[in-house]
Amino acid sequence: MNRTPLLAALAAAATLLAGCMGGAGTTAAADGPPVRGGNLTVAVPTDPQSLDMVANPGQVTAQIGNMMYEKLFEVDQHFVARPMLVDTFTTSPDRLAYTFKLRQGVTFQDGNPLTANDVVASLQRWQKSHRTGQLVTPDIDAITAPDPATVSIKLKRPRYPLIDELAGAGTEIYEAKNLTGLPATGFGQDKAIGTGPYKLKSWDIGQQLVLERYAGYKSRSEEDWGGQAGAKHAYLDTVTYKVVGDQDALINGLQTGQWDHAMPANDQYEQLKANPNLVVHNLPGGNENVVIPNFNPGSKFADPRARQALNLLLDKPAINAATGGSKDLTIETGAFASPDNKASYSTAGDDVYRQHDPARAKELLAQAGITAGATIHIVTTNSYPEFGKWAVLIQDALGKIGLQTKIDTFDFATMLGTLTKDPGGWDITTLFFDSSLTSPAQMPALTLGTLNGSTSPELDGLMTEFNASTTPEQAKAVIDKLQAFTWKQLSVITLSQSRLYAAYTPRLKGYGDFYRVFWNSWLAA
Repeated sequence: MNRTPLLAALAAAATLLAGCMGGAGTTAAADGPPVRGGNLTVAVPTDPQSLDMVANPGQVTAQIGNMMYEKLFEVDQHFVARPMLVDTFTTSPDRLAYTFKLRQGVTFQDGNPLTANDVVASLQRWQKSHRTGQLVTPDIDAITAPDPATVSIKLKRPRYPLIDELAGAGTEIYEAKNLTGLPATGFGQDKAIGTGPYKLKSWDIGQQLVLERYAGYKSRSEEDWGGQAGAKHAYLDTVTYKVVGDQDALINGLQTGQWDHAMPANDQYEQLKANPNLVVHNLPGGNENVVIPNFNPGSKFADPRARQALNLLLDKPAINAATGGSKDLTIETGAFASPDNKASYSTAGDDVYRQHDPARAKELLAQAGITAGATIHIVTTNSYPEFGKWAVLIQDALGKIGLQTKIDTFDFATMLGTLTKDPGGWDITTLFFDSSLTSPAQMPALTLGTLNGSTSPELDGLMTEFNASTTPEQAKAVIDKLQAFTWKQLSVITLSQSRLYAAYTPRLKGYGDFYRVFWNSWLAA
């Protein structure tokens, strides 16, 4: 199996919150005039391992990459795709031809000008190597560069979410010359060159990564778009990302000023919120927290009765209470989109989500041939504390009905490799996904077939129906169908939605809802 599209399929463990929203305009206004200079130290849970957001779209890679790279479109604070590298664009009346005029004067961080050829090469790579791009490709006839400032996309059939997908993960624009002959692992740090406001300065693998201001950056003028869109001002000289995998060290470093910004686990929220020397900033959007059963032959959950049993066995409110921290951060919903993501949020399948019947679960497992003494293999990671906690709670629930559990815990990258290396050799894994994505082709709950074997003709048909929509109302009706189907099939079992938060020094100003993205931010004297 090709790991590259699989990693892209894990968009929220992979592109987790990479395109989430922000509201820097009002925050910056309240914080007074910006101050130029200084270094911001940011704690991150793991080394990015790669700055190639197609080959390795992990959370840290995505959030550092967003400082360095840009797309044709980016998402604003209201989940609306806005032009970024595009100046203007037109769509033909039959919705089969898109023409994009690029902004002039934009350069890569090595000084080379952005051209349409760079866009074409980047999007063609997205089509080939990113899960969303692969799903979009059957609708694309050609992506071409009629001239150096123009990109043309011709479709075989209209595709309702195309602009949203061009604002999604994997569509970052790189220099065409750096994309030829790449291995599946992507490009090295010498080719980590984008058009964004910060560029790579140094990288001590496993320890820290430093970005510095790109003096040649050309900003858009829109100050009020927020999110990933609009004006980007590089006030900070440098941003240093420190790898801090231990939660105790993370909290101690925040409280002693070793790092200026962190995104701790949710169970630390109340403690940090009570600290008068820190600012705790709630973030929009969030995570879809999921348990993933394996459909592949060899897994005990290839039988649909076993998946139904797992859903009935899990006491979701108890699991959420044990691992979710404050009620401010946990939303008891089985939706695959955040309530903030109004176009994609649905309550379909809520009746299945709220089911809890361990006795019936035991009966169904027996019908599936899983009886007392059987061993369930759970694969999880220590890179995100919640994942391991969910695994232990699942182990406890299975133990109460007489089943044994083997839990293998790895760092995040090794976990992904383990899941793909032996498709039928595991039964359950735990992840969270970005719940602010705006197209079904971007949503891991709907695209996990390459990981857990959950593809189906019915799902493919619903995805096609969504793409053929012509109005928001039609699209929303299909979203409801897709979510209902997810709960019927149980490709994932959603535990809850989690809101995220950041904890940081009061000296950090101009910081909106950008997670670990810090353009428009500065440090007060």
